[in-house]
Amino acid sequence: MKRPPVPGHNRPSRPSSVRPPSTIPAITRSVVHSLPGNRSTESDARRFTAGSRRRRNALLIGAGTLVGIVLIVTGIVMSPLLTLTTVVVKGRESVPEKVIVGAVSDQIGQPLAFINFDAIGRRLGSVTRIQSYATEIQPPHTLVIRVVERQALGFVAVKNKWAVVDAAGVVIDSAETRPPRIPEISVVSTSDPAFSAIADTLSALPQSVRKDVAQITAATRDSVRMTLRGVGHQIVWGSPENSALKLVVMNRALEVANKRAGRYEIDVSAPDNIVLRPIR
Repeated sequence: MKRPPVPGHNRPSRPSSVRPPSTIPAITRSVVHSLPGNRSTESDARRFTAGSRRRRNALLIGAGTLVGIVLIVTGIVMSPLLTLTTVVVKGRESVPEKVIVGAVSDQIGQPLAFINFDAIGRRLGSVTRIQSYATEIQPPHTLVIRVVERQALGFVAVKNKWAVVDAAGVVIDSAETRPPRIPEISVVSTSDPAFSAIADTLSALPQSVRKDVAQITAATRDSVRMTLRGVGHQIVWGSPENSALKLVVMNRALEVANKRAGRYEIDVSAPDNIVLRPIR
């Protein structure tokens, strides 16, 4: 006779919370070991050291080339192949050539690279007739000096002499008698503003007209007057402004005046309204 089942005796067992070892996630760490015999690592090292050697060699070659060039250039510059033996003067008119060459005499025999241009400049700057100059080295042995001389603009009375001046008022010559072919400038002083107006006016005239001016004067910048050689026509110029137009008008008025008898005052201070007045 069978016994009835005891309650709870055959109840299924509760599942275990411990998972089988096969279901536990594996935690792994990948480690790469470089072995002494690894060919890839040795190749990388060779490439790195070869690149370093190439860069070092390139730097050494570049530095050596630069040093060589410097030595060659220094040798050429310091050698007798590039020394000053000849001085050529250009642009000179009234300044004696020996004066200009003399300013360079102590530089003869010097290497071209070591010419003392400051000393040359001081000597040439002391020559009143020289307005400016430029130098040019022409290897292997030549120095060219181009000078620009001051040009005589006119002369002013100074005591019992006549001082020839340029457009800047610099006295470039002195004469016992009235210099020909340049105008007499009647001003109190070359530092007077009226002289500046006269200088601007004369500088605007072509040489063919300037040589016909016997005298020029001004009390202010707007009152320039000229007396021409020959018949003695007087030109009221006014200010130096519009000189080109005034010159055209003056030449036309002179053609009319020369066809008439006597002397005329020709007023071109307002070039659009020319006036001719006979001088009694």
